[in-house]
Amino acid sequence: MMIDSGSLPPLNTLRVFEAVARHLSFTQAAKELHVTQAAVSHQIKSLEDHLGIKLFSRIKRRVLMTEEAQMLLPAVISAFSSIQEALEVIREHDAEQTLTVSLTPQFASNWLSFRIGSFYKRHPDINLHLQISSQEPDFVYGKTDLGVYWGSGNWEGLQSERLMTLEYTPFCSPELLDQEQSLKHPLQLANYRLLHEFNYEKWKAWLRHAGADEVRFKRGSIFEDTNLLIHAAIDAKGVALCGLEMVQEHLESGRLIRLFDESILSQQGYYVVFPGEALERPLVSLFRDWLMEETLENPEEENMAETETMSKNSIMELA
Repeated sequence: MMIDSGSLPPLNTLRVFEAVARHLSFTQAAKELHVTQAAVSHQIKSLEDHLGIKLFSRIKRRVLMTEEAQMLLPAVISAFSSIQEALEVIREHDAEQTLTVSLTPQFASNWLSFRIGSFYKRHPDINLHLQISSQEPDFVYGKTDLGVYWGSGNWEGLQSERLMTLEYTPFCSPELLDQEQSLKHPLQLANYRLLHEFNYEKWKAWLRHAGADEVRFKRGSIFEDTNLLIHAAIDAKGVALCGLEMVQEHLESGRLIRLFDESILSQQGYYVVFPGEALERPLVSLFRDWLMEETLENPEEENMAETETMSKNSIMELA
């Protein structure tokens, strides 16, 4: 397929966009790229002018991604990963030092992107090719070495190891609480717009567990994408029910706040998936071990063993 190079923006503007989108901060992106904040703002403005769309908005000193930016980010991450892989081939890097990992967009954007830097620092000579896709990994024709996918752990002909269980609890922007009535008890959620991930079932299960069955759950907005759900919550569009592990960075930065102690666990979870013989390859085993280590270093994951003892009423099935 012939590419119309005239329609593509300069590569450096996309690099700056990815950094700003990941940090939701022009200042942090500038520090990472070793440029001034003014230079970052100039690159983003150039990209917005080229595309004819707005990518970021500022609300009370907070940087928010527009819906268009949220659609663009996974493609940019995947494209840069592909470029990196191609350059590595050109430079005749040892093929044994390249690892191809397939990841879902939700996991890549909301968990891995905040932690992958530690892997690069520890193993600078290993080349990672990150394939971002909602499709299950193709270990035969896709040359995938290892994948991280959501499910029950049953992939025919493949081995899997549970990486993490998601703990669902309500979150919202601190600004939402400034605009609306007080929210100190689950029953007061009746005064707020609910934001749903894929369907109404998660809110239904959580309200039942929290003793707030009388709150009507079939209302608000349904999002078919976890990234859109999270950014809608950051943008103070309502109260979202989301996996705690997927919003940890937003909690630490103060962009989101946890509202209640009550939570429910998914029966399904994220699994590391690979062919039976894959772990015989040192790189695959190394990356698998690093993933497991990162989940254990997460305070929320360290407590998961204790959380698993919650009553069966707190355990929910995710489609």
